[in-house]
Amino acid sequence: MTVQQATGSGDGFGWAVRDALAIAGRNIKRLVRQPEQIVFNVVSPIMFTLLFRFVFGGAIGGLQGVNYVNYLIPGIAVQTVLFSAGTTGFALANDLQKGFVDRLRSLPMARSAVFTGRVLADTLNNAIGLVILLITGFIVGFRPASFGGLLLSVVLLLLFALAVSLGYALIGLSVRSPEAVNAATFPIVFPLTFASSAFVPVMTMPEWLQGFATYQPVSTVINAARSLIFGDTVTAAQREQLLASGSTGGLVAASAAWTIGIALLFGILCTRRYRRLSR
Repeated sequence: MTVQQATGSGDGFGWAVRDALAIAGRNIKRLVRQPEQIVFNVVSPIMFTLLFRFVFGGAIGGLQGVNYVNYLIPGIAVQTVLFSAGTTGFALANDLQKGFVDRLRSLPMARSAVFTGRVLADTLNNAIGLVILLITGFIVGFRPASFGGLLLSVVLLLLFALAVSLGYALIGLSVRSPEAVNAATFPIVFPLTFASSAFVPVMTMPEWLQGFATYQPVSTVINAARSLIFGDTVTAAQREQLLASGSTGGLVAASAAWTIGIALLFGILCTRRYRRLSR
């Protein structure tokens, strides 16, 4: 019997899941012992919600027959999970710098467990941020048409956050410096967030930007979430402003395709990168 068999690790899916859960448990315990990380995570969505609702809302909220806060909250939600998911890359780079990943590489465990466990733990952190955001949204006037649709949109957002976290994990495994993670991710996240339908309708943008803003993954996920939340309660004109185009089923399918594609791509790249580190 090999060491891998004796320890119950190896390349099998079951062992990989168990290893990932063990790493996730360790990271969740660290999160509980560092409540300031949770506090900082929930402050950001509150600040952005209040800023756009009460400072910028009057200037950019000129949607015909649509309450701007209802338009805003799904966009802030996607922005929240994008920014919060950056914790994954930062933490992995920090573990690399401190030698923790080196110790894990010496153990007979699934290679994917190191970053998958980190992503699972950070998904919990993202969920906390989303709950705080929704509470803040309700306080300032957010009213979903369907609570069932709202719950489905939260699930959609958390799956997207998990996929994006794998992208951050690849950066964290590549740069090895926590400070460099922020520098590397900002040029990616900033245009995807603000050149999207998060805060203003795509139709208000220059024509040369509308194609990118409509079909990039952030807009697709935001539009799918809005469609799930508001469904058929909006008119055709209002739907054009809210969603740019597309049925609820089509938007959710496109969002799922982006999420699965991102997760597969960066999951494979993370595994290859970790193997190189192990040599």
